[in-house]
Amino acid sequence: MIEEDIYTFRIDAYTPDTIPMARLAAYMAELAAMFGEKDRVHFKGLKAGSTKLLSRVEREAAPKVRNNLMNAASGEESEAAKSFKKLNEMLRDDNAEAKLVRGKSNILNFPGRKAVRPPKLGPFNQGVVRDGILVRIGGKDKSAHAIIEDGDGYTWSFEVSRELAKELAHHLFGKPLRLTGQGRWFRDEEGQWQYSSLKAAEFKVLDDASLADVVGRIRGLPKDTWKQGVDPIQMLSSLRDDGSEVN
Repeated sequence: MIEEDIYTFRIDAYTPDTIPMARLAAYMAELAAMFGEKDRVHFKGLKAGSTKLLSRVEREAAPKVRNNLMNAASGEESEAAKSFKKLNEMLRDDNAEAKLVRGKSNILNFPGRKAVRPPKLGPFNQGVVRDGILVRIGGKDKSAHAIIEDGDGYTWSFEVSRELAKELAHHLFGKPLRLTGQGRWFRDEEGQWQYSSLKAAEFKVLDDASLADVVGRIRGLPKDTWKQGVDPIQMLSSLRDDGSEVN
């Protein structure tokens, strides 16, 4: 039978006397998120020396917490992995590293300051195409901004000319649009691609048919279509296009 687990999170850059209370609370919050099972994981205390934060996991929650910790450093998109990444960022900011230990077993290493950072790249210009619903249009200077929301709920703000803004205004909260233009991109120290500006030069109105409808239309094509070397991705794109010319 699994007993209650006691975990020790040891940070080498502080002692219990030097770590700011707010910083300690931030570490505790992310550690609790990584453990999961928040109602069954409890603060047990601090140990002297370097900052050693003790957590007690109730017996019933121990297997689930162990599974969460196995997933934390896996690189998968889980809540535990997000907290593991956040803890490493906090440690790096504090010029620290840490370990999570259960009994005499080392469970997780947090490289913190020792983590290898990918080199920054850019910025550079690159063509960009984004599909979404126009949710805002406006601006007071010679240019305006068009904001679209894509299918995943992300918003993208494009700089557009006043002339293009006037044409786009007719499609506010209407059918999906495809904005085409240029973006200024760079890769940050976390290895994530970011953009500093997006400029759209043209747009196209898309068919608002659901994906299921589009797939149904593809299935209705003659069986010998695929023998003719048709690109399925290009076909999906063309089927969503309502045939309007680029504006």
